[in-house]
Amino acid sequence: MEFNPTSASVETEGCDLHFWYQGTGPLLIMIPGGGGIGRQFNLLFEHLDEQFTVCTYDRRQTNASKVNENKLMNPAQQARDIIAIVTALGRQKTSIFANSGGGIIAFQFAISYPEFLDHVIAHETPTTSLLDNSTYRLDRAFQLVDTYRKHGVRAAFQAFMGEMKGYQDYVPAEVLSQEDAENFWENEYLVFTIYCPELRKIVENGVSIAVAAGLASEDAFYAVTTIHQSEILNCPRFIFPSHHSGYEAEPAAFAEKLLAALEHMEQKRQLT
Repeated sequence: MEFNPTSASVETEGCDLHFWYQGTGPLLIMIPGGGGIGRQFNLLFEHLDEQFTVCTYDRRQTNASKVNENKLMNPAQQARDIIAIVTALGRQKTSIFANSGGGIIAFQFAISYPEFLDHVIAHETPTTSLLDNSTYRLDRAFQLVDTYRKHGVRAAFQAFMGEMKGYQDYVPAEVLSQEDAENFWENEYLVFTIYCPELRKIVENGVSIAVAAGLASEDAFYAVTTIHQSEILNCPRFIFPSHHSGYEAEPAAFAEKLLAALEHMEQKRQLT
């Protein structure tokens, strides 16, 4: 159906966490990456809501989910935020689709709270410590933070986007506010870039998990990370349409691939 979600909020750990949902069936929570604005997934709702109750949210201290004082992002706390949403919706389990840095939160959730999970798909999660050139990526991360501190948000994003692939002539549907962009560079970017949850613990937990990369992302570092993730997790690696923001660029095709991936994972789980 057309995008017409129900909006709600839940108070958790000092944050009025705003979320919205639409559809019927099992719960599917979509975790946004850097900047934390859930509306980047809105174009997917109408393509998923016949199979799932689709839900997304503004991560804490972004957009509508305000806190009294912004702090360095804590993946453990962000994982607990998902439990707050699941509980508020009266559910016991959820599947998760997470993009970019949101995948760090999804991995952490799979480590800490596997009992709440049906399936997890992490799309282009930047676990740079797994890369062959991890030392370069570590230096690069701190260089970009220095650029932000010396020259501001615009300069940092310009340098950052220089490493993104498949974005030629692409105009994003959603743009971060100045406040959310500053919070990204001040409190999120380094955590998302250099923190890698212990993926082997996810295997021990028996979580149904997969990773995905965008077709147009080619050999961008955040796509190459998914190869290493799939090897450690011993899980499927799907190729989704378009680039890092394929859910906005090609929402219908992206949703079709996402549904097929979740169906594949469910069939595999039923056979085990």
